[in-house]
Amino acid sequence: MYKLAGLDAAFLYAETARCPQHIASVQVVEPPPGADMTTWVARFRETVGARLHRVPYFTSRLQHTPLGLDHPVWVRDDAFDLDHHVREYPVPAPGGRAQFEAAIATLHALPLDRNRPLWEIWVLTGLEGGRIAYYNRVHHACLDGVSGQNAVRAVFDEAPEGDVIEAPPADQAARPSAEAPARLLLAALDNLAGYQVRQARSLFKYLDTGVRLLQRAVDPGKGLGAAAEPAPHTAFNRSVLKARSYATGELPLAETKAIGKVTGATLNDVFLAVCGGALRRYLDRKGQLPARSLIAGCPVSLRRPGDKSLNNQVTMMQVTFATDEADSVKRLLRIAKSSVQAKGVVADLATSYDTNVALPGLPGLLGTAARFVEATNLAELPQPALPFNMVVSNVPGPRKPLYSLGGRVLTHYPVSIPAHGQAVNVTVQSYVDHLFFGVTGCARALPDAGLFRDDMLAAFAELTEAVLGSRVAGSAGQGVPVPFPRRAQPADRAGMSGARMASDGELPQRSEAA
Repeated sequence: MYKLAGLDAAFLYAETARCPQHIASVQVVEPPPGADMTTWVARFRETVGARLHRVPYFTSRLQHTPLGLDHPVWVRDDAFDLDHHVREYPVPAPGGRAQFEAAIATLHALPLDRNRPLWEIWVLTGLEGGRIAYYNRVHHACLDGVSGQNAVRAVFDEAPEGDVIEAPPADQAARPSAEAPARLLLAALDNLAGYQVRQARSLFKYLDTGVRLLQRAVDPGKGLGAAAEPAPHTAFNRSVLKARSYATGELPLAETKAIGKVTGATLNDVFLAVCGGALRRYLDRKGQLPARSLIAGCPVSLRRPGDKSLNNQVTMMQVTFATDEADSVKRLLRIAKSSVQAKGVVADLATSYDTNVALPGLPGLLGTAARFVEATNLAELPQPALPFNMVVSNVPGPRKPLYSLGGRVLTHYPVSIPAHGQAVNVTVQSYVDHLFFGVTGCARALPDAGLFRDDMLAAFAELTEAVLGSRVAGSAGQGVPVPFPRRAQPADRAGMSGARMASDGELPQRSEAA
């Protein structure tokens, strides 16, 4: 029996009609010359079907514990239908960046069917230049960003001619399609009792953690950093509606690393500085820039080297965006210092962090709380001690080129989760020698995601010029192998706005033809 851990299941409990909890990645592919799209979709569906055994959640559905006593378990879906999970989505002409991003925003607002395995791959056809894209989404209860990279690799090839696919395990069909209620209750009692025993055994560990944090708080050379600073309220920190906005961008990995090398910052620090610069530009333009610095919430992987399990093993650290600093280099240096402090806090907390919280009735309690927050719009109220303003995730992706049906994969854009109180998310994924980022927002809180993307590119250019010199900055981002122009044109932004308005109403229904 494979029971979800508490952290995995928390994404199920947090899900509401306006706040679906799936994450995604988008791969634009350059098909071989003369490829027929109808044939391509059929062949890709066959390719995924031959690899279902590589990813456990592909053919697993949820079964809930009786009375909501404990977390659900994964069981085999004996009614699995591949046609439901791999579908085509024609992108409206001309199929440029604006239409591409609007299509993803529309699809990302659709909830996953809880009665089926919690994943889908939509094949986006009609892109300019004859290209196609895969919008590959999965519920966050199945995996985190790091383990998601393993799932991506399972679908694609490492060579143009294709990989050799191993045969499915002989006992794959032997997995149960349902667990007996009595067995689920016994497993729940065992899990609940096990958690209480772990808590009792960890008492001294918790006391040691408290002492470490107290010592850090009073040590002038360490400190708690942004974890001890309340974040100011912004227009991004409100409840979310169903409609989504989305924008994509690309940065050169070599230049990003070079900035870090010169300044002594990490790649993650540099990307946070780009986000901080964009936030300063965007909010100042609207007259909404707070006097205090905004704070980033950054997921941190607790996964040990070599661990390829598909689950969630993350915690969160808080880092300043330094949005109250006008100088781009000084902003980066402040972020780098804050990041070191945040990592120290996480290290002190990690020894007592348990991802498998289990308390009687917790599923019903958390689910009810999520629906109550949404129904009452509590997230609209200014919070006296907001922990952070925006989640920024950095996920290492494949270092070698990937292929699909002989076509080269050009991009690896992420799509993430806007949540109540955190209506905008920025995630970046590396792929080969570039960084591909996605800005995912509630369309009400961020109606112009393309402008925010442009502010990120401008902030990167400013930082590159300040650190590496104007000659390098002038070429920043050139040579990125993507099928879209670097910046959205005014007409594109108008097109994106129209797509968002359509998403505000009734979402498109899936047809059998799709």
